[in-house]
Amino acid sequence: MAIFLQRVCTAVACALVLLLPFCLQAADLKFSAFGTLGYAISDQEFPYLRYIDDGGTLKADSLVGVQAEAQFNSQWSATVQLVASAPRTRDDGYEAKIRWAFLSFRPTNDWLLRAGRLRPPVFINTQNAEVGVTYDQARLPVEVYSLSPVYDIDGAAVNKTWLLDDSEINLEAYWGKTDVKYRLPFQREGPQVYFPETVTFQGLVLSRTAGPLFLRGGVHQADFKAKSDAPFLLFETYTPVPVPAPPPIGGTLYVPVNPLDRFSIQALTLGADWRSGDWRVTAEYGQRISNDTKLVANSKSAYVTVSRGVGKWTPYATYARMLPSSEARTFYNDVNGTPVPLAVQGPPLFVPGNLHRVLADRIVVSDQYSTMLGTSYSFSSTSKLKFEWMRTKVGLVSSFVDGDVHNKSFNVFSASYSVAF
Repeated sequence: MAIFLQRVCTAVACALVLLLPFCLQAADLKFSAFGTLGYAISDQEFPYLRYIDDGGTLKADSLVGVQAEAQFNSQWSATVQLVASAPRTRDDGYEAKIRWAFLSFRPTNDWLLRAGRLRPPVFINTQNAEVGVTYDQARLPVEVYSLSPVYDIDGAAVNKTWLLDDSEINLEAYWGKTDVKYRLPFQREGPQVYFPETVTFQGLVLSRTAGPLFLRGGVHQADFKAKSDAPFLLFETYTPVPVPAPPPIGGTLYVPVNPLDRFSIQALTLGADWRSGDWRVTAEYGQRISNDTKLVANSKSAYVTVSRGVGKWTPYATYARMLPSSEARTFYNDVNGTPVPLAVQGPPLFVPGNLHRVLADRIVVSDQYSTMLGTSYSFSSTSKLKFEWMRTKVGLVSSFVDGDVHNKSFNVFSASYSVAF
């Protein structure tokens, strides 16, 4: 049944893309476009978020998108969105992808059903993350918004709305699948690897709007499956095997056990947005739970942003933190800090001396916090200029950094211009 539903939703998305030009002749049609030209540079040579280093880059934040919305009648509509940006599946060039392609059916004012390629409202800015004029930060905090490697799915969503005297409540359930190429952590050893996998998402999100206060909470599950017949470059754990002899001849050898071709992650998300006059406070929290493998760390992450409008300027301050569980940090330290015994580096095993470093680099764990100070300047409601200074401190290790970086701080300076029309 799940495979059938995925094929139906994918077929809907493809049909929309192919047939929309013909359907639009009889529909109320609206076109829109958006884009960001963003430049970022750091004070370190190692790449952060794939592209940001001391050479500067336009690839981390720049993008352009177009969207078409067709209203066929009071109940049926269709939406297609195309976005061109740096690719998600490689580190060079650019790519254009269909982000949204879904049909909407609203049988009554309080029910909404969508099917096709869509994006569920996981965080406050998940659905509008690529439309830079809709928020003041130069970049949404990666510590929180990286909870999932991708948010676009081929699936369906059902939304129910309750209009109360002083508030509005929305409950949305979603299900879908997508094919992704996940970028494995790259720190010290070996070439960069993108591993193909199929991800099944499902979740339930509850939101409440009451005057100046917006609240959102959700529970989610992602099931990852290797797209090919080969297993992931992922295992259930690394088992310590004692090598009987005094160090450095003997010691402990970590051995990967139980290769996985699938695993699951559960997530909890919470968010709040409060406005009072010119002041605004936004805070979000994400928790990731991985029970199938120790190589994907359990973690907690959160951020808070305080901003105040001063005319057309909106200065802001953000603090974001991502913290792996103590068990995950201990596991990484044990693998990374244990030398490979000399006894197994020779015959008959010939284990490479860097084995433990290679194994540690494949543990998906990020321990970092960032402080962002910035401002935006609104030329209009559809045009915004942004400047930001960010200082990030990597603790134990960070999967967002390419390189052997531990307990190190660095600065990132960003400037961007976003428009929508």
